[in-house]
Amino acid sequence: MGKVLEEDRKNCLSQKMKYLVFHISNFIRKLKQWISVFRALSISGFLGSNVATLSFIGKPRTALSYIQHNLFVWRMLNRKGLPQRQFHELFSTPENVGLQVLPTRGYFTDWDAHYTKDVFYLALLAKVLSPKVVFEIGTLHGYTALLFALNTPPDTVVYTLDLPPDESCGPSLPTTVVDDAHIVAHTRCAEYLYLKHPLGKKVKQLYGDSAQFDFTPYHGAVDLFFVDGAHSYAYVRSDSLNALACTRRGG
Repeated sequence: MGKVLEEDRKNCLSQKMKYLVFHISNFIRKLKQWISVFRALSISGFLGSNVATLSFIGKPRTALSYIQHNLFVWRMLNRKGLPQRQFHELFSTPENVGLQVLPTRGYFTDWDAHYTKDVFYLALLAKVLSPKVVFEIGTLHGYTALLFALNTPPDTVVYTLDLPPDESCGPSLPTTVVDDAHIVAHTRCAEYLYLKHPLGKKVKQLYGDSAQFDFTPYHGAVDLFFVDGAHSYAYVRSDSLNALACTRRGG
């Protein structure tokens, strides 16, 4: 009996140590992100390259988002990252396509046209592929879930997965500071956009941490899988592997 209790005590201590190490490493990583934000703001402000960045000093999350978007544009223009292909090179696209989009709002127009461009390409992708099953990781306000509902056949089902708004479940993998801001915005979301739309009935809301969610019922059954959850390496890797397992051949 004494050996059993001693083993249980060791296991409990081991779990606590793993939990502590996880949170300490996550804190250090986010601290480095904040330092990089203030460093970038200081360089940009003092060199006078963009005086507007000085207004972000009291808004660190907004500043980080601003810097990330500019880095994305820089990498795209300098051919950094994965090779890029034009949409029509990958998919057979009709000369004329009718798309339905919602009025752009919030982060879709705050910085530049990139989010708006993404909206059009997602709508075009849904229209061209005509998927029967769509799965999305990252609901937030329900904008893209409704976008998929608007541009897919009437019998299409759009599954969208996000953390529960009541905070009964949180991230189990490291997140970025921008992800944390999105999580806070999600908890403050009064109502998903698709709920008041006639085509919102095509959307099926799922709740859970994407790193812990059971995707097995959807394996090989999804025609279009959209990953837009947390942006840390750990989550992007986990979500991408689950997306590949769920997407059917040819999807």
